[in-house]
Amino acid sequence: MDTNEEKRKISRVDYTIKAQAKYKGRDYIGEINNFSLNGFLFCTDEVMDAAEGDEIIIAINLADGAQDVKSEINCTVVRKVINILGLNFDVIDFDTLMFLRERLININGDQDKINDEFINFVMGN
Repeated sequence: MDTNEEKRKISRVDYTIKAQAKYKGRDYIGEINNFSLNGFLFCTDEVMDAAEGDEIIIAINLADGAQDVKSEINCTVVRKVINILGLNFDVIDFDTLMFLRERLININGDQDKINDEFINFVMGN
């Protein structure tokens, strides 16, 4: 098993969604390439001067039937490779967390596993 997968105790899936990073007064247009219940992989064409430990706000639009709902998630950079940032959630609202949970279930297909991970995430385990 890959060492990154061994370190991850939570499911991560490939899913692309347009996003915007807010960092040091600037906006960076990019996209989320994959996600879990505790973080994103954010990619942008621009190189950000962010470093591990820096705080970034990620804004995404959640498709909710007939309307789009904008969500902002406070994140911390845990990994950086040129223009790609590995981010962990610091603060995420319940609706966004539920949106991500539903996408994980739809893509991963293992509802029991995702629900267990969701409970552990919410409980802080």
